[in-house]
Amino acid sequence: MRKYAALAPLMMFAWSAHAATHVDWLEDFHYVLGEIAVHYANLDFAIHDRKVDLAALRERAEDRIRTASTDRDSQIAIDQFMAAFGDGHAYVQWPSTPRLATPKTALCDRLGYATREIGGIEFGRLPEYTAIADDDTPDMPAGVLHLDKNVIVGVIRIREFTESLHPALCLAALHDLKLAEDAACESDCRHDVNRAVADRLTAALERRISTLTKTGAKAVIVDLTGNGGGSDWVDPAARVLAAKPLMAPRLGFIRHAHWVRDLTDRLADVTADLQKRPTDPQLLTASARLRAALDEAAKPCDRSTLFGDVTTTPACSLVVSDAIYATGVLPYAKPRSLNRYQSKGVLFHPSLYAYHESANRLPLIVLVDGATASAAEYFTAMMQDNHAATIAGLPTRGAGCGHTNGGIDATLPHSAGKLSLPDCVRLRADGANEVAGIAPDVLVPWSNVDSPYQRAFKARAALQKTLR
Repeated sequence: MRKYAALAPLMMFAWSAHAATHVDWLEDFHYVLGEIAVHYANLDFAIHDRKVDLAALRERAEDRIRTASTDRDSQIAIDQFMAAFGDGHAYVQWPSTPRLATPKTALCDRLGYATREIGGIEFGRLPEYTAIADDDTPDMPAGVLHLDKNVIVGVIRIREFTESLHPALCLAALHDLKLAEDAACESDCRHDVNRAVADRLTAALERRISTLTKTGAKAVIVDLTGNGGGSDWVDPAARVLAAKPLMAPRLGFIRHAHWVRDLTDRLADVTADLQKRPTDPQLLTASARLRAALDEAAKPCDRSTLFGDVTTTPACSLVVSDAIYATGVLPYAKPRSLNRYQSKGVLFHPSLYAYHESANRLPLIVLVDGATASAAEYFTAMMQDNHAATIAGLPTRGAGCGHTNGGIDATLPHSAGKLSLPDCVRLRADGANEVAGIAPDVLVPWSNVDSPYQRAFKARAALQKTLR
């Protein structure tokens, strides 16, 4: 089950001169307003923390659409409206020009597995860095960085918490699962393949930690710069790297049919276990929590007045924030402690993966920047809130929790733009919304005009000071 998607890559589009009328575009815009009112998880944050004037924002967008000369002008007006929320998961993806696609026959290709380059600090440009070259290098790049004559640190690069970046591991997973290249592979099969790949990634990460420890490294550096997020594999990866057990953050969810269905499915899994273990206290507690969460998710919340001429305080909160955690019903469970339950993934989702908790015992430093987002922010915030790592770099993107179980489909009726809105909220230990971004403990003074060498040089200098 993929919960938290990485941010969508930028796409190129072809624009017509003016195919739709102003009335059409206004209707599309009002559709966006309606969807924001009923399923935008960070709307309260936009109002109370960002102090967004919703009425003025609406009026400005409407004026731009009424005076638009082309479809592109109307799209820009809506894009600017969405950008005002400062949310990496809130945007409209406009239709692109169709391209002839080469038919895909290999299973891993059909599942979307492909390599691509993603950011990162190029420590290899420094003479003090030695890359590790072995079988794990394509999936888990790593090396040793000398900070001075006596202090070396291990560096691990995680490009994204995304299984689909690892096609070679997909092929190995197909062998493990005895799946043929031409096999049909729908939802359950896809989950099985992704999980098999994730477990192989975790094993590679654990081998990396072992190798770096043997080199005499004094700390482990995890480079998450440019990491735009990914899947639930973020949890086992974090729990392997942290030298202490991690408590997951609270997860807020919206009052919406999407979450009613999600919680109903979770409750059904727990209920099936309860039929076999009717007095199990852990299952009874989980059932009660999920029933309470389901009741809250089903409560209506009318926020349609928020875009009126006068900004009003809504009578209800769209987000329920005190029922469950980012990991499920439980904020923590020991590895393999829930194997007796069929509903172990509902109780604590990381229990679906194979991992060795705290395989890393060295001090941990996490490098982040303004392109670190979504699941990578979850990783960073959880490390910081559990005092399990030092965070170095620049403030993160501010995307936070994204879409659960594929998100909520919302297609603009005339332009066919796909509206993306997060349906969940992750809350920090102090109650703050993760969408605000994570401030580093140690600032690395990177600038937009730095060369790759300068970025690596500045990172090394900051690490020297931090580990002094």
